[in-house]
Amino acid sequence: MSFFSYNLAILIAPILYLIIHFLSKHIHHQATYYRIGALFIALLTILTRPSFLDLLMTSGHLGLSFFILVIFTSVFPKKSNIHKNLNLVRGDLAILGFIFLIPHAVARLNLALAGYNSTGLMAMIVFTPLFITSFLVIRKKMKPIRWKKLHQFAYIAYGLIYIHLGFNLSINPNNFFIRLSPDAILYHLLALIYIFIRVMRKFNKNKLTLKTN
Repeated sequence: MSFFSYNLAILIAPILYLIIHFLSKHIHHQATYYRIGALFIALLTILTRPSFLDLLMTSGHLGLSFFILVIFTSVFPKKSNIHKNLNLVRGDLAILGFIFLIPHAVARLNLALAGYNSTGLMAMIVFTPLFITSFLVIRKKMKPIRWKKLHQFAYIAYGLIYIHLGFNLSINPNNFFIRLSPDAILYHLLALIYIFIRVMRKFNKNKLTLKTN
């Protein structure tokens, strides 16, 4: 796999944001239709494997680009237009991202069950209850604190996705190995940027709390 194709999700994410910038309110208010459209595309990809969708869908790049935006929403200042646009549709993007990742999960299922790069399958398993409870009709039946605690497991799923992207891993007892993926430098960089910003914000918040006290 070439460096370009391996990092395609990172290249798609800014383009996806430009679409969201102009359509965030429409996506939020017409979320059901977007979800139905995403499900149709996912099923079409699984059943027919059209070449024009294969690179985006079966490889998982399109779904991953949605999750990159979901993860990095909290990185941008709350008063910024980027944060406001993404935060409005953050839940919608997570649902669409999960749906768009289904063809990738189906296509790689045999490899994952054999122990090769199975962290992607683990992430999908963790994401499944989060996906189900992201629908408003389900969310309304849950206590807010319980819902929030459940969705903190998303960080575990993100960690598994990072391992899935950044490393070639086999947990098969007959062929165990873990190696850095040579094309994953941009994903390692994104992870470092995200962690650095979150740590600095936590540090500044604690510093401000100490001053006010």
